[in-house]
Amino acid sequence: MIGERDSITKKKYVIGLLVVFASAYSQYLFRSLGPVIGILLVYGIPLLTTTYLWGSAIVKKAFRQMYSAVKIGIGFFGAFTIMGIVAGAVVFYIMSALDPSAVSLLQRPNPVLNISPEFAWVMVWASFLVVGPVEEFIFRGFIYGGLLNLFNNRHWVSLGFISSILFAAAHLYYAFVYGIASLVQFVDLIAFGMAMAATYYLSGGNLLAPALIHGMYDATGFIGVATSLDVGILLRGLMILVSIVVAIGLFVQKMRKKKIG
Repeated sequence: MIGERDSITKKKYVIGLLVVFASAYSQYLFRSLGPVIGILLVYGIPLLTTTYLWGSAIVKKAFRQMYSAVKIGIGFFGAFTIMGIVAGAVVFYIMSALDPSAVSLLQRPNPVLNISPEFAWVMVWASFLVVGPVEEFIFRGFIYGGLLNLFNNRHWVSLGFISSILFAAAHLYYAFVYGIASLVQFVDLIAFGMAMAATYYLSGGNLLAPALIHGMYDATGFIGVATSLDVGILLRGLMILVSIVVAIGLFVQKMRKKKIG
């Protein structure tokens, strides 16, 4: 039986959702306040709010089935990365056919990576210690976990997709930078969100595994700034390759169990 503390009301969920997105979008209004205030606005306020509203239930499940969660998380990251690449390529093809000039928009630099090599090393650590854990707590723990709780753990795939769209929507700056071409980035974000949502659900609410994968993925981008673009691409490529191998292994394992069964 689900205790009162383990459930969330619609009112609390909506309040948390509004605070998360108001904070995420506030960075576009208060750019002059500096990076420290920006981090507090984007991460601090949503983290404190969601922790107050439903934090105990999220933390209670955050370390469940650790070994299984890591294995599932790596595998699903690989599988959904491939799906994201294919879907992104389709979007890119359609976009280039309808508006060839939009392709050039993708050549614009990523504003998140427009930092000095020294600060990039800081962001490598921040990816593991702040960005990965906090974003997973908010988007998988509160937003996706809250949806699952409200719907009594039914429709986990469709709810995962909804939460992944919300995750992508929080990265609105891509639309400002890349315009219509940002659809390619949003497809990647949705695919990543689905991988983390599947990991969260199938592990019974584990957040540590998604946080580690999220942190590692972001860190490879900053390592590319701190060292060289080639190193960053190599590390991210290796991460994706290992994940695909794990995904294939999990699929083969599942097929063997079906044959035995």
